[in-house]
Amino acid sequence: MEQSEAKGPTCMTCWGTGEAATTTGPGDCPDCGGSGVLPSRGTLVEWRARDVERAHAKGDDETAAHVRWLLAELRNARRALNEIIALAHDVDDNDRIAQRIRFVANRALGTYEIVNESAEKPAAATR
Repeated sequence: MEQSEAKGPTCMTCWGTGEAATTTGPGDCPDCGGSGVLPSRGTLVEWRARDVERAHAKGDDETAAHVRWLLAELRNARRALNEIIALAHDVDDNDRIAQRIRFVANRALGTYEIVNESAEKPAAATR
């Protein structure tokens, strides 16, 4: 049985091939991790945070301390927003405030794809 894989947007760095040129020859694309499709926004944010963290990991100056603090705050805020979305899902769907909370938190996190409802609905027949 063939496994189906969820497809995201094609990586424009490697044009969906999953490979990028390096000084030692072809290697995994740094933007998609070699898959040819971009990961979720949350994954991209975490990858970028880890890159910044690695760049400042050995620093013991004031800037490195500020960067480490800022990354900890970023991760705490993203965890809190994820929990807020989960809690808002536990409330009745007709609750407009819970619905608004989910939308605002999702806009910040990019957890769910935002789809324009009018684009999804077929056009009404005109008489």
